[in-house]
Amino acid sequence: MSRRQRLFGSLAACAVGLSLVTACSDPADNASDSVSQDQAANFRDEQAQLQEVQRAHDALPDRPSGVVSIDGSTGGSLTAYEVGLYESTPNAAEIQVADNGEDQAFQELCSGQIDLVDSARPISRAEWEACQAVGLDVVQFQVAAEAIVIAIKSETDVGADCLSVDQVRDLYRAGSPLTNWSQPPLGFDDVPLKVGGPSPENNGFGFFGRYVLDAPEPSQVDLRSDYFLAQTDEEARRFVVGNPQLALRASRFDDVSRRRAQADQAVQDARNELLAAKEELAIALAEREKGIRDERSAADKAKDQARVDKAYPRLSDARIRYNRVKDRFAEWDHVYNGVSTARRLYAGYRGHVAYFRFSYYNLFEDQLRPFEITDSNGQVNCIFPSQRTIVSGEYPLARQLLITTTTDSLQRGEVRDFLTHYLRNAQEAAAEARLVPLTSETVDLELAWLTGDQAPLLVAPDDDATAPAQPVQSEKPAR
Repeated sequence: MSRRQRLFGSLAACAVGLSLVTACSDPADNASDSVSQDQAANFRDEQAQLQEVQRAHDALPDRPSGVVSIDGSTGGSLTAYEVGLYESTPNAAEIQVADNGEDQAFQELCSGQIDLVDSARPISRAEWEACQAVGLDVVQFQVAAEAIVIAIKSETDVGADCLSVDQVRDLYRAGSPLTNWSQPPLGFDDVPLKVGGPSPENNGFGFFGRYVLDAPEPSQVDLRSDYFLAQTDEEARRFVVGNPQLALRASRFDDVSRRRAQADQAVQDARNELLAAKEELAIALAEREKGIRDERSAADKAKDQARVDKAYPRLSDARIRYNRVKDRFAEWDHVYNGVSTARRLYAGYRGHVAYFRFSYYNLFEDQLRPFEITDSNGQVNCIFPSQRTIVSGEYPLARQLLITTTTDSLQRGEVRDFLTHYLRNAQEAAAEARLVPLTSETVDLELAWLTGDQAPLLVAPDDDATAPAQPVQSEKPAR
């Protein structure tokens, strides 16, 4: 219900109340007189307020026919891409685009100068009240979303699955003393802690800095001094999961350990055989010498010589085999030492943590283990990052990319035509821009607002449809 509708309803009720008091009250009844006077005063005040709002509304400038004006954070945004698509369609309206920032754009919307605001934040309460003061009811369309995911290496554990926004801030803020996951306010497993993430050139850096670190103009000085500054998303991922070649070598540890153990056993067997061959030769030689001393028969001496002749090649074969298996063991021992080192180094990544835009995390979710997130006031507990929770705004480290308009502008066919085209292309465009696309249900609902099949959801006070958010730092939406 619009402000003017609420005022009309209130005035009507007040008028009925006044008529009932006039018809039924006892003039001598002071209490009734007091009620009547209060109602009359309220009626006059609300009537004056309604007239003031109506005069302000009537004074708004007329929007030019066939033209749709957009302002806000349009430079390089999803909206800029959509405008290009829309203008290539037959009978497209003229789209006038400015890039004066969100704060100015909301002022322009509430003074009737533009039709649409492109923003990465909701309209603030003060801005909403400025619109209401001139009789403009506000509608916000979501066109995409984006989010930051805090992740460690897949199949590792630091003793927790969930972090609060405050804990994430403690991990990353300048001057953070945290070097182990067991330290308060974390209190998790005894695992060395290292943090990293993208450079300021990455779109996620600004979002993270403003939302998590409360930095109006995020820069590297807002982060701890040992922050691993990744120049690319891939470098940040490798900081968390390790070099792929290192991971591959570490993955061979079990197989190499088995083969090394087999080689070691072969060495032990060959050594035993060599010792046995040496002992047999020594015995054969001793028996031959004894036979000579004892003047055994020629036949017995021949047997003693045959035993010696057999012992020599046995010893030679045993020595060759022993040297061969010993060299083989040395080879496997060298490989084992390499993969063992790789395994130790790879295990060291267990405590590494970095943040990523959801679109990038989604490509490597088999390698990255995301934390669930609880908001700072504890009202939203341990929300897993997914398309549904991000688009809905449930996930605390998410933001919605919005197009804000008024019901007055929605009465204009050119505005509805542009928004319809925008929403029908929003999912594909968001995916191309590495944002989080809307769900089909959200797109269908917002299209129904434009066709008139459903009344649009108005931004309204807490006791109505939805409350405008408190003011937040203005910014440009991610590209």
